[in-house]
Amino acid sequence: MLKCSACGAAGYCNQACQKSDWKKHKKNCRSFKIQALAGKGLGMVAVRKIFQGEVILTENPLLLLNKNRKERLKRPNLLEQFENLSESNKTKILKLHHENPGGTLSERIQRIFEANTIEVAPVNSIALYPTIPRINHSCSPSVVWSWVAGSPQTKEVRAVRDISPGEELCANYIDSFEATFSPCDERQELLQHWDFVCSCQVCSLQEDKRNQNDLIRQKISLQHQLIPKYMASWKIDKAAAAAKTKVELMMSIQDQMFTTLPSAKLELYEMCRLAKVMGCRESEDCEDLLKQVKEMSEKLGDRFVHVFNEKFQQVEQECIEVGKSRGVF
Repeated sequence: MLKCSACGAAGYCNQACQKSDWKKHKKNCRSFKIQALAGKGLGMVAVRKIFQGEVILTENPLLLLNKNRKERLKRPNLLEQFENLSESNKTKILKLHHENPGGTLSERIQRIFEANTIEVAPVNSIALYPTIPRINHSCSPSVVWSWVAGSPQTKEVRAVRDISPGEELCANYIDSFEATFSPCDERQELLQHWDFVCSCQVCSLQEDKRNQNDLIRQKISLQHQLIPKYMASWKIDKAAAAAKTKVELMMSIQDQMFTTLPSAKLELYEMCRLAKVMGCRESEDCEDLLKQVKEMSEKLGDRFVHVFNEKFQQVEQECIEVGKSRGVF
């Protein structure tokens, strides 16, 4: 039997049979499957090799609430939104994980929403998607989601690195500088919002190796905090050195830092550009660094590209202003 090269799930007797079925199969052709995982409930697992930057899933929300209370009151509540869905989508929602499955339909939907939603930053909302909640957490993520340019409510899930067949697809639920740089016990505390204890490959390290990992994160956090302190007094040479050390430390555990590396390298680019304008130190290869960040951002999605473009423009404007003040431009 011929197997679909994309998902490996469908079988065909010959190529003609496969081609004739494509219109029907492409709706369900995915690079992953949802299956039960020990100690995790359901999760998403790769059925073939997935390459870095590949779009794995694109979804629109089924339920959406604005964070602003006044705006929220202008729109249908969760139960009203739920009742307007198709029976298929209603079933998808009710199958999602939540605590205390009893109660009224309205109470169940509320608990499901609270346990499975993610932020939609461009429209100041929180939303429930049908499949994305099946992605479990890991402090060493293999995927990341991003909004899509021109469609801010749409979420696009991409691979942050190459993923092998049979490997679980995991995202970092606490994907920020402060949370990612924090030690294991603090990350576990933050993850209590989702009522689980993380047992990922990082948190499951032997104690000595976990302590070593925590120490690296502590050093990264220190450099992260030093940069704005040095910049406050315009000690650009020290700020650039701290930014460089921060990136080097992050690269030593880059499998755990993929989603924060673009911003860290862009920050280093900013320091190097300013240092060059001010003549404070030997200039780094700014253009090569900028190229790296651009390529990384494009692989991770439109949210990262937006941050790259916005920050790049800010840096260039900042350099012009500093240059003018110093008589360079």
